[in-house]
Amino acid sequence: MEDTRIPGREAVLRIPIATENIREELNFYRSLKEQFRLYGKPVDELDFIISNLQEQIRGFDDGNAPLPDQRRIEELIAKHPYFKNPCDYPIRLLTILKYLKRKGISMHYADIDIYVDNLLQKMEGVKKVGRGLYIVRGRE
Repeated sequence: MEDTRIPGREAVLRIPIATENIREELNFYRSLKEQFRLYGKPVDELDFIISNLQEQIRGFDDGNAPLPDQRRIEELIAKHPYFKNPCDYPIRLLTILKYLKRKGISMHYADIDIYVDNLLQKMEGVKKVGRGLYIVRGRE
C-alpha cells in the first residue's frame, strides 16, 4: 500500500478534555482510535492521550487524585442562597455538597466532604456549630 500523505502537512485538532468524568473521556478516545484505525490514520497521539487518561484514573483509584479547584468551590459556596442571606438556622454540609453537585462540581473525589468542610471553616464569617453544621457569625 502506497503512502499518499503529503509530507509536512497534518491536521491539528484541539479537543479540551473534560475532567468531570474521565472514564467517559477515555471511552470516547478509545472509540475515536478505532475510527482512526478503520480509515488508516495514525493513532500515536491518541495513544498518548489514552495513556494519560488511564494514569489519571489510576490516581483516582489510588486515592491520590488531584483536588478540585478551591477558588471555584469557594465562589460557588458564596453564591449559595444561605450565604447571600444567612438566617438563624445552621446550614448542613450535605446541603452544600448537593448544591455544589448541581453546579457541576464532581463528587467522585475521595473525602470530598472533608475537603469542603475545611474550605467552609476557612471562609470569612463561617463558624462550625456542630457536626456538619455551619452558621455565619453574627447570626448565632
